[in-house]
Amino acid sequence: MSLALISSFQWKKKSSKAMRRRRGDDWFASEIPLDLQIEILIRLPAKSLMRFKCVSKLWFSLIRCRYFSNRYLTVASPPRAPRLYMSLVDHIQCNSMEVCYNPRESVLLSLSSSSSTDAKSFHQDLTMPGMGGRNMMILRGLILYIVCRKACIYNPTTRQCVTLPAVQSNIFAQEDYHKSVLYFLGHDPVLDQYKVVCTVAVSSKRFKRITSEHWVFVLEPGGSWKRIEFDLPHCPARLGLCINGVIYFLASACMSSDILVSFDVMSEEFKWIQGPPVASAFKPMGFIEYLGKPSVFDHSHLKRKGSVDLWVLEDAGKWSKKSLVLQPCQMHLVDKKLSFTVKGTTQNGEIILAPVLLHSPYYVLYYDPKKNDLRKVRIRGIPKQWFGKLDDTNLLFYFDLMDESESILHLEI
Repeated sequence: MSLALISSFQWKKKSSKAMRRRRGDDWFASEIPLDLQIEILIRLPAKSLMRFKCVSKLWFSLIRCRYFSNRYLTVASPPRAPRLYMSLVDHIQCNSMEVCYNPRESVLLSLSSSSSTDAKSFHQDLTMPGMGGRNMMILRGLILYIVCRKACIYNPTTRQCVTLPAVQSNIFAQEDYHKSVLYFLGHDPVLDQYKVVCTVAVSSKRFKRITSEHWVFVLEPGGSWKRIEFDLPHCPARLGLCINGVIYFLASACMSSDILVSFDVMSEEFKWIQGPPVASAFKPMGFIEYLGKPSVFDHSHLKRKGSVDLWVLEDAGKWSKKSLVLQPCQMHLVDKKLSFTVKGTTQNGEIILAPVLLHSPYYVLYYDPKKNDLRKVRIRGIPKQWFGKLDDTNLLFYFDLMDESESILHLEI
């Protein structure tokens, strides 16, 4: 909290006490200390705090300040049922490499579970038409997604959404086989800064020739894109992760297997190491956070053999491999007619596998590598009209779990 805000609260308290002393013998209860007020407020529901901003200018400033929002995000509270956010996008009206001002059809769904530990189904409880976009990523209660090459950041608690200006890159004009723009959201826990990293890449077929540029945007008033140098051209192959102030993502770089790129959010420096030998943009595998470490989950033999491989980046910078085979009694849960993609992990370390195509009824699989246990979770409440687009190759959908506490961070750029 800023010193000015604290001083303002303390001055109001002293002034109020002085007025009470001048009122004579009437007895008034003493005010609640500021520290205790904060401890009470950070344990209230987010919806109540949004209403309480109207109580006074001081409460408005307090609830919006960064100190308070951080305390609210990290305070110990009872386990909260996980919330699933699903972004449905029909991008037929928009070329993803162009800046457009008439966004394609999209909707962001909020789905909740009645259980905080063993969800058996998710039920849609809020539909936000016009929200959502491609390549959705969730970090500390904020949702990042892409709409027509621009990065949008949405806070579902405060209902704020900010759109970052488009990156002005010269390599867009190059004629090549493949062009991509991908954004990653990171948080520096030391300076308490949120930053968005953008990688723009053009490549030839099978990534034999790659040109890339890298930009960073500090999420604060007056922020702007700044170009960051990195001497290894690459094309991101998977969505990224942010772990302890470092953004990680797999990328293709004209090598036999993909590389793991890391970006230190505080120092704004890129590094890379070789990925596991199975890592490839052309293979069905997922890049996830497992037990606090970047990991690659290879499920290419799941349907045929019931086997999976989990590659984990250890502290020494080496990849460890764990091979597992599903229990025979659970193989029926894997529909051999469907193709699956990895959608992340839960706080309990379960890996989420989802069918690539949207169909009704819609289920996802939760796989626990520790227990070698697989279970099925039903997703309910997807709008019926989206199932009518089953044969539409322009239909994309993304989803991610928000296990952490809600964020009340006020967004400004």
